[in-house]
Amino acid sequence: MNYIKYGFAAILFCISGIVFASDGQLIKYPPVKDITLPNGLRVMLIEQHQQQTISYRLLVRTGRADEPIGREGIASLTADILQEGTVTKTSDQIADEIAGIGSSLSVSQYPAYVVFGMDVIKQYSQNGLELFSDIIINPSFSSQGFKRIKNKMLNDVDLDQTDNDTIAFNNGRNVLFGSENPLGRTNTRKSVQAVTLNDVQDFYRNHYCPNNSILLVIGDFADGQMLMDLTMKFGHWQPTEIAHRFQTSPDFSKKGRIRIVDKPGMTQAIFYLNQWATESTDSNYYSYLVANYVLGGSDFSSRLVKAVRAKGGMTYHIGSRCDIHSDYGVLSISTSTRNQELLNAYNVIRQEMEKLINTGITEEELQKAKDYISGSIPLQLESPAQVAGKILNAIMQGFTIEDLSKEVAGFNSVTVDDVNRVIKEYMRPERLNVVIVCDVKKVESQLTQIGEYEKTNYKDSPCK
Repeated sequence: MNYIKYGFAAILFCISGIVFASDGQLIKYPPVKDITLPNGLRVMLIEQHQQQTISYRLLVRTGRADEPIGREGIASLTADILQEGTVTKTSDQIADEIAGIGSSLSVSQYPAYVVFGMDVIKQYSQNGLELFSDIIINPSFSSQGFKRIKNKMLNDVDLDQTDNDTIAFNNGRNVLFGSENPLGRTNTRKSVQAVTLNDVQDFYRNHYCPNNSILLVIGDFADGQMLMDLTMKFGHWQPTEIAHRFQTSPDFSKKGRIRIVDKPGMTQAIFYLNQWATESTDSNYYSYLVANYVLGGSDFSSRLVKAVRAKGGMTYHIGSRCDIHSDYGVLSISTSTRNQELLNAYNVIRQEMEKLINTGITEEELQKAKDYISGSIPLQLESPAQVAGKILNAIMQGFTIEDLSKEVAGFNSVTVDDVNRVIKEYMRPERLNVVIVCDVKKVESQLTQIGEYEKTNYKDSPCK
């Protein structure tokens, strides 16, 4: 079975330029030329000549984590306004020129960073680089564009109040991170309306700077010429003192809280549970991801799916996931159920976590997790653009390319004892924060049996 898997991976890597070792343990990434320009911009160049394409990626270390209290939404507004024109081109002109070279501009936003991307065929590499650098370095901060983006964001805030899963998620993040942490806050009409164009310009100046960014280029080019081209376009970008960021400090000693969000008229209850997880720099990282797979990270074979869906028939979907960063991690569980099954669903989730602690995982579960995780890694590296994303995400998690090359080996080295030890240390049901969005009047008798809870209305801001 492994020979088939790794043979398939070898075919995929003929396209992406990555080589999988014959034993499937090591991934050989293409050589990376890693340079820092005098202005502090880190440049990573990866020659890959299998396809006549070039992918530009610029990561800026800014996002929700940098937003000042009362200005939630400013990070997204800033990233979006860069697409609204430069000092020499309108947004329509930029759109036409990008379309003219068969490309597009992507903007991917994360809590702690944002990634801008452009993929072009080789013959348009200069055109693409000219447009890409102009968009990043010379935004016009169009007042018309700002108004349009802001109105769309206000509309999104209103839509979020109609989406029960979003309501649960926003409240869950607030319970875990707290209202003083930007990661625990969410966009409101008040916060978005408070953001001015001057605020956005200040946010850009304080965070969008070369010494706070990584530029990765992968594709069909000669690195010497590419470095000269990049230096010409980005070398004059002025560095600045990087603004202080709120530091997230997980507290594993805190008992979980329960927040009930009242939304009259609901015929089902929406669950969102979370707790602190290990960070990516912790030695337990691989073991924790395996533990999550067994708990609820797989589609059909996880403990939660079997208990709540297959056996209990309480829901059509339940799952757990890990969002792991270099300084903190979050384990979350989400599901929904009929009103009459609210208490049963909650109890089953708690019982499965307790059972996992008391009995641990089996060798069969460990092997299934390893097979799935190691088998999915090649699928994350099918194209040069995916390789670029994988590397940048790894850097933000505190990993090196050498670490990435040993990723499969890291998972395969995990033992049953490793996973069971991590489960007992981290996955404690008493630390679970619980958010339930429901019609309180219809389920109040069940809620009182869950435990002491705080109550809020779905129209209220989670961070009041």
